[in-house]
Amino acid sequence: MSGKISQQANPAHRLNPTRRRLYNALGWLCFGLGFLGMVLPLMPTTIFWICATWLWLRSSPRRVRFLVEHPRFGPSIRAFFERGEVCRTGKTAAIGSMAVSWSIWFGLASPGPVLAISVGVILSTIALWIWTRPEGPPHVSSVRVTLDPSAIIPVNRRTPRSE
Repeated sequence: MSGKISQQANPAHRLNPTRRRLYNALGWLCFGLGFLGMVLPLMPTTIFWICATWLWLRSSPRRVRFLVEHPRFGPSIRAFFERGEVCRTGKTAAIGSMAVSWSIWFGLASPGPVLAISVGVILSTIALWIWTRPEGPPHVSSVRVTLDPSAIIPVNRRTPRSE
């Protein structure tokens, strides 16, 4: 944790206990929705975990460590909080998911025109905001990481007896 993330950890101490509990509960809700996004198609993960990070920075900064150090989603969360960056792959996935989700909702729920247009305008505004974010490097999952096998030490390793 470096940059703006660690500097933003201070506001938790200035919140009143009721607001801190509310932010903490909303952080857990966003974390849970993001967790569901790991297994459900068209449900995002990173955006909910970015929201959880923001809420936990203000209510319980120690919980943020898990999210920013997550091997798959952590780099995206850190890039967003430190530099405001969203990679092109993330932008495309987010906006495409919103379009597909709206289409499925429109087809299954058959909302009235006012509701359909209202939801479309809201999603379009969010999509425009996402698209105007600065672009960072491609998603980290495309980077290959190699581990040195000699650095892995077995847990149940016995030491030889000295005679």
